Amino acid sequence: MFHILHCADLHLDTSFASSGLPVAIGSWRRTDLRATLGRILTLAREQQVNAVTIAGDLYEQDYALPDTANFLTQQFAKLAPIRVFIAPGERDPYTNDSLYALTRWPENVMIFSQGKLSSVELTPGIHLWGAACPPARGHGTLDNFHVSRDGINLLLLHAANTERPGSEDKAVFSMNTAAARAAGFDFALLGHQHNGCLWTEDTPYCVYPGSPEPLAPGEADGTHQVVLLTIQDGVCTPEMMPISQWRYHSLRVDLTDCGSTGEAAKHVEQSLQSIQGSNDERVVCHVTLTGLPSSALDVEELAGQVKTKAHVRYETRLSLAYDLEQLAQEQTVRGLLVQRFQTRLENANSDQDRHNLLNALNYALQVLDGKQVHSNEIS
Repeated sequence: MFHILHCADLHLDTSFASSGLPVAIGSWRRTDLRATLGRILTLAREQQVNAVTIAGDLYEQDYALPDTANFLTQQFAKLAPIRVFIAPGERDPYTNDSLYALTRWPENVMIFSQGKLSSVELTPGIHLWGAACPPARGHGTLDNFHVSRDGINLLLLHAANTERPGSEDKAVFSMNTAAARAAGFDFALLGHQHNGCLWTEDTPYCVYPGSPEPLAPGEADGTHQVVLLTIQDGVCTPEMMPISQWRYHSLRVDLTDCGSTGEAAKHVEQSLQSIQGSNDERVVCHVTLTGLPSSALDVEELAGQVKTKAHVRYETRLSLAYDLEQLAQEQTVRGLLVQRFQTRLENANSDQDRHNLLNALNYALQVLDGKQVHSNEIS
């Protein structure tokens, strides 16, 4: 019996700026990713595995800190005699100036440095094939390739699943089930897809563990795991093991008829309580405020009154409190303003542009009506 713990897409040192998180939270998340690697390696010891495999994007080359290599070498050295095998991906490519090339790694670590497949014997009768993502995109990894070793042949690779619509050009390597089987592989340990899945589910043959932690709001509905692969009597059996601690959520909260910012804040707070782990500091929630409050809304004040440990981002998509068709008929400043906005709305390039225009018009009309509008209400 042979055991492998497989992971991918940890993205150490990644930037969370695009997620809109405060700088302090982004820094905490980067520190927490190191702790996540520690949990993975602890699990490897507890499961008494024979090897750990990492299918790329272990770290972010563009943001890698000077001590990242030291951290990794220390962690992997402590894991000995368990061996570690790494197939670099697109975010941690093997180049002459990469951490992979410039670091002296412990003896139990092997990194696939070539852009073509090569193999290493894990134990008699079990072979691991891997490659590093080459600089050129669109490389057909398994084209006209067939394994040359008897026994169990495993593939370790950072690659896109071409059976997913729209994924063909998103990664350096690409593959599908038919190509993997035609090449003679018994099981593929993959990286690149941040939402974990067995591929295909009815006859598990390839596996994406997903990123150990969700890294962006778009990964809210995915699973984030490591995979324990057991090989016995020529059969490969994967077990998906959840590892993530952070979660992303999205909520739409209707504030229709809320008469004050305080009332709206209580409504938001009640809605937040409906999501799992709403009082967990490792929850990030995007709240979209909709509807038509009966009074002006101060979003900054609302955020300050909502009691939750989760990190909440707010977006306003409140209904328009005016009849634009009627206002456009007025021979007034309001009428002229609405007419000009209607022309821009007709030429809007996207729903987001249309929302932004309606939002700006709503607040402009409120100002003309003598209502107080806070700058932070305008999104």
